[in-house]
Formats: sequence, structure tokens, C-alpha cells
Amino acid sequence: MKTVGCSLGVAVMLLWPQMMQANTPAPLPVNVLAARKIYVDNRTGDAAMLNHAYLELTKWGRFQVVDSPQKADVVLRLFGRDAAFVAAGEKTYVYKPAASVARLQGADEAVPEGFTRLTLVDPKSGVALWTEQRKTRGPEAKQHLVDRLREAIELTEKARKD
Repeated sequence: MKTVGCSLGVAVMLLWPQMMQANTPAPLPVNVLAARKIYVDNRTGDAAMLNHAYLELTKWGRFQVVDSPQKADVVLRLFGRDAAFVAAGEKTYVYKPAASVARLQGADEAVPEGFTRLTLVDPKSGVALWTEQRKTRGPEAKQHLVDRLREAIELTEKARKD
């Protein structure tokens, strides 16, 4: 029994740096750090999601939210699906991402119900610069929509200063 405990302890010590690195977001490209204008492209079908994104970005104050991707330095695309009532005969839409949009691992996979994928995209090239998926079922979860983007930018800026 002691051997199993010692082996487990050694394994944790050896794998600890890799486990910690997995929780640390990858550094963001320079053009994300330089970006000051952002366009929010809501492809969730949920108007409240767009409202939460606007509120969070405005409260953060890092970006000026603009009304078209042509005016933006970066585009924040919101993909997701929440269970929603659709009246009989009402048109529904299914989003099928273009291959050029989804160049980051996981950026083009289906989003599970109750989750939202945020993908930061270069508006000129269509290249995905950053992506993450978060649980957004419920109003409180939606109020923290851009928290991980803010963390990724802050960690990248801190790493560049060090």
C-alpha cells in the first residue's frame, strides 16, 4: 500500500508542471494585444447573449465595440445553442462554419447544448486567433462571458513585460 502511495506521489510531482501548463492559456498573437476595436458576431440565436457580450466588453473598457466587422481590429464570434422554444412553422437556422474560420483546434466542432464558444477572429483573413468554450446556461453564467478572454490578454501582456 505504501508503494502505491509513493508511486502516486512521484507521478503527481512529475506531471505537476504539465498539469499546470494545461490550465495556462497559450499566449495571444500580437495583433490581439494591439486591437482596440471589436465587432461581436452573435451566431447563437440568443439576443440576450449578444447583450451580455456588449455589456461585459463595455464594462471592461479595453475595446470599443463597433457596428461592422470592416471597422473592427478583431471579431468576437459567439457560437452556441441553448434549448429554446421554436413556434410551429417558424424558420430555424443551422450554422455551418467555413473551414477558413476554424483553424484552431475545437473551433469548428459542434457546441454542446448550454455552452457557448467564443472565437476571436482576424476580420481580414478569417483566421481564428483564440477560442474557448464555456457553460452559459443561466443568466449568471452569461454575465461572465468574456472573463477568460480578459484573463488570456492580461496573462499575455504580463508575460511580455517579464
